Amino acid sequence: MEILKDLVLRYCVIFGKRFSSKEKIAFLRVISKELSQLGYIVDAKLAKLKLATRRYENYYNAYIGDLNKAELIICTYYDTAINCFNLQKNYAFTPQFNKLNYFISIAPIVFLFIISLILNYFVFLPNISTQGFFSFSGISSIISTVLLFFVVFKFKSGIPNQKNFVCNSSSIITIINLINQLDKKDKKKIAFVLYDGGNSGQYGLKMLESYSSQMKDKKFIFIDSIGNGNDLIYLKPEGSSLQIEGKTIYTGKMETQLPNYIMITSGNIDKEGKIVINNAHSSKDNYLSNEIIEKHTQSLHDVCRSLTTRYVNNNQK
Repeated sequence: MEILKDLVLRYCVIFGKRFSSKEKIAFLRVISKELSQLGYIVDAKLAKLKLATRRYENYYNAYIGDLNKAELIICTYYDTAINCFNLQKNYAFTPQFNKLNYFISIAPIVFLFIISLILNYFVFLPNISTQGFFSFSGISSIISTVLLFFVVFKFKSGIPNQKNFVCNSSSIITIINLINQLDKKDKKKIAFVLYDGGNSGQYGLKMLESYSSQMKDKKFIFIDSIGNGNDLIYLKPEGSSLQIEGKTIYTGKMETQLPNYIMITSGNIDKEGKIVINNAHSSKDNYLSNEIIEKHTQSLHDVCRSLTTRYVNNNQK
């Protein structure tokens, strides 16, 4: 449990916000060092996506282990989202970015902009016309306008969420906890990917698809917000041939060209067949149960055994 407490402190608190490029790079440096001490080589890749505004947006993926030789690849996204103030439901394995979420996130900035306009038009400008530009009203107008433009520039992509314990730091911590339990033979058969863009355009997932031609033949496990509840939920697309002994697997899919994968999350399935991530993208996502992470780590370990050859061969004997 002490190891889990350290992981929660490191990846939920110290490096819990992974929104800007600077924050993502800092996170990748720390986790690369930690995973290298656990026997894995980490290869961080950068891709530049050209936007319609003639700007480029950087995406960073971390490939952990030898993906081309691995039988099983476990993946999750590590980037964190904008703050929606718990006004929107967010679902596992569903692209989280949309125009409504963005508008909710920047609503406080829009409110500040309106307040600034009102103050300038009805308070500062009338006083400036009588007292001069270098009066208290004139200086206040300049300061408020400069601060407003600073805030608008800083948060033009939305206000980043500060607390991301379940969504999706819980999956990252579960992966590290699992790696701590793998032996040398397992580490040769199981690789991991922490991909970028899970809360935006899924571009990091596209980077994974084009990693090599061998990816289409690999078995994949995708994890999302695994600390969301006490019971794990397993899903797979209709075309996937993967099976887990003793587990009920529901039908579900992600926006990926990879054919053979299983999705794992936790919580409850609603009437529409979706899994709500409780308190995601809000300040209320501030708690993670060590007992649940330990339990789900063991379950994930069992799934890995059932999908790798050593377990299959032993069963056949």
